[in-house]
Amino acid sequence: MTRRRKAKEDKAVLGIQAVFAVLILIALAGGGLNGFAERLVGLIVLVLLASIALAALVGIILVIQRTDWSQLTQNNSVNVQPNPRPISSTFTSAQAPIFRWTTSEILKYMSEIDWYQFEKFCASILEAEGFTVARKGGASPDGGVDLIVQKNQTRTLIQCKHWRTWKIREPVIRQLLGSMIDFEVNKAAVFFSGHSTEPAMDFAAKHGIGLVNGEALAERALNALSTEQLNQILKCKEHHCPKCDSLMVWRTGDFKPFWGCSRFPKCRGTLKHSGPR
Repeated sequence: MTRRRKAKEDKAVLGIQAVFAVLILIALAGGGLNGFAERLVGLIVLVLLASIALAALVGIILVIQRTDWSQLTQNNSVNVQPNPRPISSTFTSAQAPIFRWTTSEILKYMSEIDWYQFEKFCASILEAEGFTVARKGGASPDGGVDLIVQKNQTRTLIQCKHWRTWKIREPVIRQLLGSMIDFEVNKAAVFFSGHSTEPAMDFAAKHGIGLVNGEALAERALNALSTEQLNQILKCKEHHCPKCDSLMVWRTGDFKPFWGCSRFPKCRGTLKHSGPR
């Protein structure tokens, strides 16, 4: 290291000597010995001023370069901030938005379930609203009554009709009115997924029987049931036997396909439903 430093110092001294030698030659060439000292001093001053100007110019260039580099570094630090979420999760959420239940979605899925699931759907809404529910339909039909609900010592009969094309007509209301007499209750209602006729509405209003259509059921379900409950009830791909509540099996062969009880031949329950399998 000492030899290298000494060699650099020697080169610097030689460079300075060479510069002075050149200046002396220029001063002599400019007029000989007459006025030599003045010319030499002037040349030295000129070289010093040029050196100072060159050093200042180099300093300005370095300052500009450092400023640009610092700004570039700052910009990069802003643009290259770590993403708080993984790229995969961002892509997944963009491709598959979170499903949220609405009244229209509930109506859509309500039309796709079978009548036995619809009965369970109505029972779940009533239970979530604080009613005690006893199921009388499905596996044990009882005089046109599917559900008997009770709240504050008041019993109400519920008839469930999962009709997607048929309308609730007056005979359905009359049958429920007869069940009210048999069960000795004063309140009853029909829960249905479709619509009702004007005569049925007038007859129901006359005898204090409530009519709850699909839109009203969807709103009540959205308010009373959680997302998990709605998923379990409306998105369920399983079907249950209306006679023994066992799982149903989609049976095909040399006949029209149908849902049959998995306990066949002990149970010969069938389900007429052409919805999702």
